[in-house]
Amino acid sequence: MKQSFIHQLPGHAREMPDSFGLHPIVAVLMSVFAATGVVQPTVAIAAETSAAGAITTAAVEFDPTFLRTDSAQTLDVSRFARGNPISPGMYSVDIYVNDMRVSHQDVRFVATGDGVTARACLSRRLLETLGVDFAKANAADSAAMGEDCVDLPSIVPGAMVDFDFSEQKVTLSVPQMYLSNSVRGYVPPEMWQDGVTAGFVSYNANTYRSSGSGFNSTQSYLGLNAGVNLGGWRLRHQSSVVQSSGQGTRFDNYATYLQHDVTALKSQVTLGDGFTTGDVFDSVQFRGAQIASDDRMLPDSLRGYAPIVRGTADSNARVTIRQNNQVIYETSVSPGPFEIKDLYATGYGGNLDVTVTEAGGRTKTFVVPFASVAQSLRPGATRFSVTAGQLRNLNLASKPNFTQFTLQRGLTNLLTAYGGGIAGNGYVAANIGAAVNTDFGAFSADVTGAKTQISGQNTLRGTSWRLGYNKFIDPTNTNIAVAAYRYSTADYMSLTDAASARDFAMQGNDINSFYRQKNRFQLTVNQNFRRGGSVFVSASAQQYWNRGGSDTFYQAGYSNGFEYGTYSVTAGRTRNWDGSMSNQFMISTSIPLGRTPHSPLLSTSLGRSGSETLMQTNLSGTLGDDNQYSYNAYGMYSGGDGNRSSSAGVSGTYRAPYAQLSASASSGSGSSQTSAGVSGSIVVHPGGVTLSQTVGDTFGIVEAPGAEGARVLSASGTKVNSQGYAVVPFLTPYGMNTVDIDPKGTSNDIEFQSTSERAVPRLGSVVMLKYKMVSGRAALIRAPQADGRALPFGADVVDDKGLAVGVVAQDSQIFARGLERKGSLFVKWGPDAAEQCKIDYEVPEQAATSRAAYLSLEGHCMGGGESPRTGAEGIER
Repeated sequence: MKQSFIHQLPGHAREMPDSFGLHPIVAVLMSVFAATGVVQPTVAIAAETSAAGAITTAAVEFDPTFLRTDSAQTLDVSRFARGNPISPGMYSVDIYVNDMRVSHQDVRFVATGDGVTARACLSRRLLETLGVDFAKANAADSAAMGEDCVDLPSIVPGAMVDFDFSEQKVTLSVPQMYLSNSVRGYVPPEMWQDGVTAGFVSYNANTYRSSGSGFNSTQSYLGLNAGVNLGGWRLRHQSSVVQSSGQGTRFDNYATYLQHDVTALKSQVTLGDGFTTGDVFDSVQFRGAQIASDDRMLPDSLRGYAPIVRGTADSNARVTIRQNNQVIYETSVSPGPFEIKDLYATGYGGNLDVTVTEAGGRTKTFVVPFASVAQSLRPGATRFSVTAGQLRNLNLASKPNFTQFTLQRGLTNLLTAYGGGIAGNGYVAANIGAAVNTDFGAFSADVTGAKTQISGQNTLRGTSWRLGYNKFIDPTNTNIAVAAYRYSTADYMSLTDAASARDFAMQGNDINSFYRQKNRFQLTVNQNFRRGGSVFVSASAQQYWNRGGSDTFYQAGYSNGFEYGTYSVTAGRTRNWDGSMSNQFMISTSIPLGRTPHSPLLSTSLGRSGSETLMQTNLSGTLGDDNQYSYNAYGMYSGGDGNRSSSAGVSGTYRAPYAQLSASASSGSGSSQTSAGVSGSIVVHPGGVTLSQTVGDTFGIVEAPGAEGARVLSASGTKVNSQGYAVVPFLTPYGMNTVDIDPKGTSNDIEFQSTSERAVPRLGSVVMLKYKMVSGRAALIRAPQADGRALPFGADVVDDKGLAVGVVAQDSQIFARGLERKGSLFVKWGPDAAEQCKIDYEVPEQAATSRAAYLSLEGHCMGGGESPRTGAEGIER
């Protein structure tokens, strides 16, 4: 919110109208004096850097005679001679390290030696949390460094600390060599938040009714996802209840588990129901215990595979890395060897073209091969899992116990090794393999050996070989996304197959009644054309040992855009093991009916599958300031082999602040359907109970007392309720989340000191986002002195608690925020009692209920009013 300069005082985290980061009075003085020529252009406020690295400013002299003040009064503006004077006290600030926002917290400012301004007091622990490595600066054991208030520029060479008052932002500039971790997107584990003790229940309820000639059917569904957080532990439960006409009620328990972070190992512990990782062996569901790596604990720039780029610079050089002719990374390096190991993963790759530009302009280039398969890891990266429990499979009468471990390790840019083992009831398997990154693409190869013991059968021993390949071909812009082949011998079984075979044998059934896979092949190729459009081709085939024939599937498609929308064409063929075949073909278009944000989208499709033809048209769109309303209407026709049918229907969704409502209806060919549904969450937290839209596993609670109606910008349709709370349904775990609030529509008696808060939640945590508020009426008070003389321009104004509320503007006017129904304000423009006065005010009852943005009050500033003491505690409102 842009506000008049008289709103602003040190310690108030409000947005400023000037663009220079100056104190509001400085901005006014500069504009006045610049217009009159008192300040010559050569004497402008300019930033300087002291030998210690602290930012100072060149002195500027202001002539107070150009301000309209009483001739008997002297206005002291010397405190503005060096730009932005900062009063000591507590400030709620954003902290940036090398232009990256890393924290938001209260920071104490202490007076400097010159007695004019104050500097940020940053503790050693805070600086180390932000990544400063004092050992590298040979200052880790410095007795002069202190613990609570480190003067960073004097300790770390080249470091600087700057405070932008208007943005309430502390910026640290620290050379990379003195940072303990310079990886992009790195958030220290010390900043990860366990969140608060909380519980929630997410629900998804719907009813579907269909009717036609001689039949009526109703089915109702309720899905539940509940959780409780206590400390660092998260308890989760998923289940559902289904009721159908003539079939009674069925309850399904999907999963119940307890989870906790293991920060040191970048992993999660899960107790209860879960899934094994699918990195080495096929993923299966279990009930037991597991500890497994969680890549979400890594910075974005270390997730997935990307090679380390190594080189040597002869001077202070600039390194530029391109992939597919696009710049993906640039940085400056010092003379000597350098390593770049925080490249973001970019799909399946494409070779990296590296250019090193020396200080004199000379360049040298080299290429780093980059292709990856799913098993590829960065050099030095490790991924592991250990699972022990019971196999969960509803089709099995006897569920075996098993233990599984897997390990992957990135050895070099070119090589990743991986493997693992499984041991269970009547089953043992082991795997070993490697992934290799070459100029010709990325290859993976592994072999799994398994032994299965089946009651009444000979022990089965078999092996399975698996090959994988990925490659992005730069010259043709072709991506061979997935190419995989697996061959298994006749007696090889996976854990799931072995459990099924043993279960069949125990029940006296033939173990050949389920099919054992012999080989499987799959391929996907994507071709992007530089002038627009793309083609994809995919194919898969699989065969079995105890069944003839093969299952094959082929599909190809082309998509592109045109002036009015997009279109696509796809064709496919399926061949079943018994020799039967079916062909599929479809062409579709999407055209927006207008250019406004809420213009509807018209989609049409024409397809044919076997002998059946299908035509469909959809009209869809959104409405509302937050796109909280969505709708869809369709018409469909199908025909083939003498059968024809048609239908039409409508559906709509409303994302309300506290739930999501949906409904649909359709009719055609002698039948009709209707449905209605509601979904959302009930969240219990330290502030009470809040209804919300459906939450994810990690979410936040906005706490903004008195801000009813304020919109949460990162969650469509979400608003602060009458108790001052709102739920942010989704947050990214282990990353810096920024949640902004739009105060439009809130009471005029409320002012946000900050409309943006940040949080770094752990997976599954519920974090509180507390927004600082100022409550009370705002008023423009005109209060000259008792004898009619004007109050000195720029004099400070505090309330009866010593909290700063404003400054005196022209014509003795004061804009004050947070006024009670009755109280006093104190004006001070000097140390003597004669240079202070007191304004007693009372808001008229009829004005107290006014909806105006601010009140207009008249009064006088009476002498003899000694202002309350202000200090570090009196600066922050």
